Order: sequence, then structure tokens, then C-alpha cells
Amino acid sequence: MGIEIEFISSEMLDNKNENEKMRFILEKIKKNKILVIEESLSSLEETHLIEETMSQIDEKFSGIEVSTLKERTSRGIRDRLIRLLGGRTGGLTVIGPSRLIKKVKKEPQKILLLAEKKK
Repeated sequence: MGIEIEFISSEMLDNKNENEKMRFILEKIKKNKILVIEESLSSLEETHLIEETMSQIDEKFSGIEVSTLKERTSRGIRDRLIRLLGGRTGGLTVIGPSRLIKKVKKEPQKILLLAEKKK
């Protein structure tokens, strides 16, 4: 069996509070899926996800790898206002189980990921 990659729209996570979002992500990762989320996680969300992951590490679950691209360009007053009010205007997050992800290279506008399933 190959490696499963699941693409998640930002709308799928919009109606979830932070705890529900973290639970949703970790449930998918524990099923050995790599997630590509259509939004960037905030620094606070990333921190909470890592904290929650650390509390669940055992012999079956070795942790996660996470990489986020945040949209850095400000296209206008609308985007600045959305960010000021705590909203997001774009970005991308890739999250996967540590045992599958062998290498992550983050560049300013892309993420390179090498994954391999152990036989």
C-alpha cells in the first residue's frame, strides 16, 4: 500500500474550534495520512498541535512533522484588515507522521517533502 495524502479545504476546518481542529488533525495523522491544509496554521495553533502531539507519543505514534507556508504579501487594505482582526488570507500547511516523512525542506514559496513507507 502506498502513502495516502489528504487535501483539506480551509472550509472543512472553519467550523471547528481549536481543540476540535487539533483532534481532527491528529486522528488523521495517526492513520498514517499526510495532510495538506489549504490554510496556514497560526503560530499559536502550531504550538498547541505540537504540545498535544508530545502528550500522545508512544510506541505506536512517534510524532509529527509540520511545515507551514504563510502568505507574506499584503495585497491591500482588505487583506491587512482581515489579518488585523485575526483572520487568514492564505497559506498552506503540510502535516504528517514522523515515521513516514524522511525529509522536509522549506523554501520561501514552496515545501519539498520526501516520504517513505517502511516495509
